[in-house]
Amino acid sequence: MKIEPFDIANIDIVAAILAKMWGKDIANGIEHCFEFSREVVFNMFFDPQLALQACDDDGTLQAVAFARMKDDINTSEQWVENFLVGKDDEERKKVLEATAYLLRTEQELLDLMSEDSAKFSFLLSYKRGYAKALQERLMQMLIDRGVRWTYHITDSTCSWQYFDHHGFERIHEELVERFSTEEKPYYCYMYRKPIFSHAWSLRQ
Repeated sequence: MKIEPFDIANIDIVAAILAKMWGKDIANGIEHCFEFSREVVFNMFFDPQLALQACDDDGTLQAVAFARMKDDINTSEQWVENFLVGKDDEERKKVLEATAYLLRTEQELLDLMSEDSAKFSFLLSYKRGYAKALQERLMQMLIDRGVRWTYHITDSTCSWQYFDHHGFERIHEELVERFSTEEKPYYCYMYRKPIFSHAWSLRQ
Protein backbone atom coordinates (compact mmCIF):
# COMPACT_ATOMS: atom_id res chain seq x y z
CA MET A 1 0.00 0.00 0.00
CA LYS A 2 1.17 3.51 -0.85
CA ILE A 3 -0.35 6.52 0.92
CA GLU A 4 0.21 9.83 -0.85
CA PRO A 5 -1.47 13.20 -1.47
CA PHE A 6 -4.70 12.93 -3.44
CA ASP A 7 -4.21 13.49 -7.16
CA ILE A 8 -7.06 15.71 -8.39
CA ALA A 9 -6.75 13.97 -11.77
CA ASN A 10 -8.33 10.94 -10.08
CA ILE A 11 -11.57 12.77 -9.34
CA ASP A 12 -13.35 11.14 -12.30
CA ILE A 13 -12.44 7.68 -11.00
CA VAL A 14 -13.90 8.53 -7.59
CA ALA A 15 -17.03 10.10 -9.13
CA ALA A 16 -17.66 7.04 -11.29
CA ILE A 17 -17.55 4.78 -8.23
CA LEU A 18 -19.98 7.03 -6.34
CA ALA A 19 -22.37 7.16 -9.29
CA LYS A 20 -22.42 3.37 -9.43
CA MET A 21 -23.00 3.11 -5.67
CA TRP A 22 -25.74 5.72 -5.43
CA GLY A 23 -27.67 5.41 -8.66
CA LYS A 24 -30.13 7.93 -10.02
CA ASP A 25 -32.50 7.69 -7.07
CA ILE A 26 -29.93 9.20 -4.71
CA ALA A 27 -29.00 11.77 -7.34
CA ASN A 28 -32.59 13.00 -7.13
CA GLY A 29 -33.38 12.03 -10.69
CA ILE A 30 -30.50 14.02 -12.15
CA GLU A 31 -29.82 12.69 -15.62
CA HIS A 32 -26.06 12.92 -15.22
CA CYS A 33 -25.53 10.95 -12.01
CA PHE A 34 -21.79 10.86 -12.71
CA GLU A 35 -21.70 14.66 -12.88
CA PHE A 36 -23.68 14.94 -9.65
CA SER A 37 -21.22 12.57 -7.96
CA ARG A 38 -18.35 14.66 -9.29
CA GLU A 39 -19.94 17.74 -7.74
CA VAL A 40 -20.16 15.97 -4.38
CA VAL A 41 -16.45 15.13 -4.46
CA PHE A 42 -15.55 18.71 -5.37
CA ASN A 43 -17.75 19.93 -2.54
CA MET A 44 -15.78 17.80 -0.06
CA PHE A 45 -12.29 18.74 -1.33
CA PHE A 46 -10.73 21.63 0.60
CA ASP A 47 -7.09 21.52 1.70
CA PRO A 48 -4.80 19.48 -0.61
CA GLN A 49 -2.58 18.85 2.41
CA LEU A 50 -5.49 17.08 4.13
CA ALA A 51 -6.50 14.99 1.12
CA LEU A 52 -4.94 11.55 0.79
CA GLN A 53 -5.21 8.50 -1.43
CA ALA A 54 -4.11 4.93 -0.94
CA CYS A 55 -2.95 2.88 -3.92
CA ASP A 56 -1.68 -0.60 -4.54
CA ASP A 57 2.00 -0.93 -5.34
CA ASP A 58 1.09 -0.89 -9.03
CA GLY A 59 -0.59 2.51 -8.63
CA THR A 60 -4.22 1.32 -8.66
CA LEU A 61 -6.35 3.71 -6.62
CA GLN A 62 -8.11 1.91 -3.76
CA ALA A 63 -9.16 4.54 -1.21
CA VAL A 64 -9.54 8.29 -0.74
CA ALA A 65 -9.95 10.40 2.41
CA PHE A 66 -10.37 14.16 2.85
CA ALA A 67 -10.46 16.35 5.95
CA ARG A 68 -11.01 20.07 6.44
CA MET A 69 -10.48 22.68 9.13
CA LYS A 70 -13.43 24.85 10.11
CA ASP A 71 -12.26 27.94 8.19
CA ASP A 72 -11.20 26.16 4.98
CA ILE A 73 -12.96 27.07 1.74
CA ASN A 74 -13.18 25.39 -1.67
CA THR A 75 -14.19 26.17 -5.26
CA SER A 76 -17.20 23.87 -5.59
CA GLU A 77 -19.66 26.70 -6.29
CA GLN A 78 -17.62 27.86 -9.26
CA TRP A 79 -17.53 24.30 -10.57
CA VAL A 80 -21.34 24.11 -10.34
CA GLU A 81 -21.70 27.37 -12.27
CA ASN A 82 -19.49 26.02 -15.05
CA PHE A 83 -21.37 22.72 -15.10
CA LEU A 84 -24.77 24.40 -15.49
CA VAL A 85 -23.81 26.18 -18.69
CA GLY A 86 -26.00 24.78 -21.47
CA LYS A 87 -28.27 22.72 -19.17
CA ASP A 88 -32.05 22.98 -19.54
CA ASP A 89 -34.24 24.52 -16.82
CA GLU A 90 -35.26 21.17 -15.29
CA GLU A 91 -31.69 19.95 -15.04
CA ARG A 92 -30.54 23.27 -13.56
CA LYS A 93 -33.30 23.09 -10.95
CA LYS A 94 -32.33 19.60 -9.84
CA VAL A 95 -28.62 20.40 -9.65
CA LEU A 96 -29.23 23.62 -7.72
CA GLU A 97 -31.50 21.80 -5.26
CA ALA A 98 -28.83 19.18 -4.62
CA THR A 99 -26.18 21.88 -4.29
CA ALA A 100 -28.31 23.83 -1.83
CA TYR A 101 -28.72 20.70 0.29
CA LEU A 102 -24.97 20.05 0.35
CA LEU A 103 -24.19 23.65 1.28
CA ARG A 104 -26.89 23.75 3.94
CA THR A 105 -25.80 20.59 5.73
CA GLU A 106 -22.16 21.67 5.54
CA GLN A 107 -22.99 25.02 7.14
CA GLU A 108 -25.09 23.38 9.84
CA LEU A 109 -22.15 21.22 10.82
CA LEU A 110 -19.71 24.14 10.74
CA ASP A 111 -21.99 26.02 13.12
CA LEU A 112 -21.66 23.12 15.57
CA MET A 113 -17.87 22.88 15.29
CA SER A 114 -15.49 24.52 17.77
CA GLU A 115 -12.31 26.26 16.65
CA ASP A 116 -10.12 23.32 17.71
CA SER A 117 -11.99 20.84 15.52
CA ALA A 118 -11.89 19.40 12.01
CA LYS A 119 -14.27 17.55 9.77
CA PHE A 120 -13.62 14.26 8.02
CA SER A 121 -15.32 15.42 4.85
CA PHE A 122 -14.98 12.37 2.60
CA LEU A 123 -13.99 8.72 2.79
CA LEU A 124 -14.29 6.11 0.07
CA SER A 125 -12.58 2.73 0.11
CA TYR A 126 -13.05 -0.42 -1.92
CA LYS A 127 -10.27 -2.56 -0.48
CA ARG A 128 -10.23 -3.89 3.07
CA GLY A 129 -7.83 -2.13 5.44
CA TYR A 130 -7.14 0.88 3.24
CA ALA A 131 -9.72 3.18 4.87
CA LYS A 132 -8.26 2.49 8.30
CA ALA A 133 -4.75 3.36 7.14
CA LEU A 134 -5.89 6.63 5.55
CA GLN A 135 -7.92 7.65 8.60
CA GLU A 136 -5.01 7.01 10.94
CA ARG A 137 -2.65 9.05 8.76
CA LEU A 138 -5.12 11.94 8.56
CA MET A 139 -5.76 11.71 12.29
CA GLN A 140 -2.09 12.19 13.08
CA MET A 141 -1.94 15.16 10.71
CA LEU A 142 -4.89 16.74 12.53
CA ILE A 143 -3.37 16.07 15.95
CA ASP A 144 -0.22 17.84 14.74
CA ARG A 145 -2.41 20.87 13.95
CA GLY A 146 -3.84 20.93 17.47
CA VAL A 147 -7.25 19.46 16.62
CA ARG A 148 -9.17 18.09 19.60
CA TRP A 149 -12.50 17.09 17.99
CA THR A 150 -13.48 15.47 14.72
CA TYR A 151 -16.87 15.88 13.07
CA HIS A 152 -18.53 13.73 10.44
CA ILE A 153 -21.57 13.86 8.14
CA THR A 154 -22.96 10.64 6.76
CA ASP A 155 -26.31 9.37 5.50
CA SER A 156 -28.49 6.30 5.29
CA THR A 157 -26.89 5.17 2.01
CA CYS A 158 -23.57 4.66 3.82
CA SER A 159 -22.39 2.50 6.73
CA TRP A 160 -23.65 4.99 9.32
CA GLN A 161 -23.99 2.25 11.96
CA TYR A 162 -20.21 2.26 12.28
CA PHE A 163 -20.34 5.59 14.12
CA ASP A 164 -22.96 4.41 16.59
CA HIS A 165 -20.89 1.34 17.40
CA HIS A 166 -17.53 3.11 17.85
CA GLY A 167 -18.15 5.74 20.48
CA PHE A 168 -19.24 8.67 18.32
CA GLU A 169 -21.87 11.06 19.61
CA ARG A 170 -24.76 11.58 17.21
CA ILE A 171 -25.49 15.31 17.31
CA HIS A 172 -28.00 15.60 14.47
CA GLU A 173 -30.45 13.39 12.58
CA GLU A 174 -32.72 14.55 9.77
CA LEU A 175 -35.13 12.89 7.38
CA VAL A 176 -34.53 14.59 4.02
CA GLU A 177 -37.84 14.24 2.23
CA ARG A 178 -36.51 15.66 -1.04
CA PHE A 179 -34.25 12.62 -1.48
CA SER A 180 -36.56 10.04 0.08
CA THR A 181 -38.95 7.55 -1.46
CA GLU A 182 -41.56 5.38 0.25
CA GLU A 183 -39.24 2.41 -0.12
CA LYS A 184 -36.01 4.23 0.80
CA PRO A 185 -36.18 7.08 3.30
CA TYR A 186 -33.04 9.23 3.16
CA TYR A 187 -31.53 10.33 6.49
CA CYS A 188 -28.67 12.70 7.16
CA TYR A 189 -26.59 12.08 10.30
CA MET A 190 -23.93 14.19 12.02
CA TYR A 191 -21.44 12.87 14.56
CA ARG A 192 -18.51 14.06 16.63
CA LYS A 193 -15.77 12.47 18.71
CA PRO A 194 -12.86 13.84 20.75
CA ILE A 195 -9.28 13.02 19.82
CA PHE A 196 -7.42 11.67 22.83
CA SER A 197 -4.46 10.05 21.10
CA HIS A 198 -3.26 8.68 17.80
CA ALA A 199 -4.73 5.34 18.89
CA TRP A 200 -8.25 6.91 18.70
CA SER A 201 -9.17 6.15 15.15
CA LEU A 202 -10.40 2.59 14.69
CA ARG A 203 -9.08 0.74 17.72
CA GLN A 204 -11.91 1.45 20.15
